[in-house]
Amino acid sequence: MTTRHEEFLTQGAVGLLLDVAASSRNPGAAPLEDELQRLSRFLQDSRAISDVMPLVALASLLDLLADEVGTEAFEARPAVYRQRLARAAGDDPPADFLRSLAALLRERQLRSYPDMTELPLSFWEARGRFAQTEHFLSSMFSGEYDDVDEALEEILNSEHPEDCHERLGNLAGELQRILYLFRTPAELDAAFATVMPYVTHARVRLLLDAVHVHFAEQH
Repeated sequence: MTTRHEEFLTQGAVGLLLDVAASSRNPGAAPLEDELQRLSRFLQDSRAISDVMPLVALASLLDLLADEVGTEAFEARPAVYRQRLARAAGDDPPADFLRSLAALLRERQLRSYPDMTELPLSFWEARGRFAQTEHFLSSMFSGEYDDVDEALEEILNSEHPEDCHERLGNLAGELQRILYLFRTPAELDAAFATVMPYVTHARVRLLLDAVHVHFAEQH
């Protein structure tokens, strides 16, 4: 059972870190160093996120959790957290593994991180950055609608008027950022081909133009 104050272990940065660390142990998966570089990039790219959860704060939290391993407090933690930690640590002692992650994060704090042409997006990073884009584009091209114009009208109007300014504003920001990060259609299409196949340059431009038209005509 997870109590409300323990959700940071399963739904926040700690849970994400343990999940990507565990995934890196799968055959053919990205190595842990690459995943930590992605996590560093993800957390530091956003000023809002980096202010709330800087890498040094996450590293300190991992050290505190390492000190807790083997105590009654650790045994009282949510089972899903303890299971995730065991998977991520593998054959390493969980406390040592947490401390090693903390040290690696502190090291990453002092180094620049690679851009997305050097280290491509992974699925978890793409979803974390562009969840609205994935939701809207996957809905548009799910086969539910007869044509793209119908899909655009139905999907954008479904947000009107209550959620337009916040949700569609956030969507427009994501779409603009995608076009800024990947400056050519070929770069954009290649970046999302394996992680979010619905996302292509043509569709991003189409959806962004539709959002702009919606705001101009409806607001």
